Amino acid sequence: MISLYYLIPAFVILLLVFPIFAEVRVSFNPLFNRGVVALFLFRFKVLYFIFSFHGKYIELQNEKETKRQELEFSSQQFALVEEFSRQIKDKLRLKKIYVFYNIGTGDAFSSALLCGFLNLALTQVFLTLKSHKPTASFCVYDTVSYNKTQCEVAGRAAASISFFDVAYSFILSVILTRRRARNAKR
Repeated sequence: MISLYYLIPAFVILLLVFPIFAEVRVSFNPLFNRGVVALFLFRFKVLYFIFSFHGKYIELQNEKETKRQELEFSSQQFALVEEFSRQIKDKLRLKKIYVFYNIGTGDAFSSALLCGFLNLALTQVFLTLKSHKPTASFCVYDTVSYNKTQCEVAGRAAASISFFDVAYSFILSVILTRRRARNAKR
């Protein structure tokens, strides 16, 4: 007879291999210097922040708290995030990227020209991504405000990755970042 204790390691292994479905939604309006970022796991909201930039600081605000964080690109934390993104890039299974924008300069001709150029640039970026991730879907939804000055940009990205890949990439990133920091001190 098979013991039921074998179900515990089987459940743990299944949990490590089972993919995590994540979705990130970002919206930003540079005219008002306000943006929103939200992280969803399995279609449930996990994180939600309203952000704005103030010089070299970013202000993050949600229902519970408001905090101000300095943006520094030479810190140990930034090096860790950079290495982690490099490690996780190939393990990530991209599902979709949607970009929405509503842009207007107040002049119809220059608004149409700007949106056409932006649409062309986004299409070229998506073609490059499509060559690396052929199963992903990419869409650009553009709205031109011909007679108003307006600038709103939003994005939605969905991907899946296993918990094991996230943990392995993070541990490897910590090891590589510490090794580089130790070699830089010598």
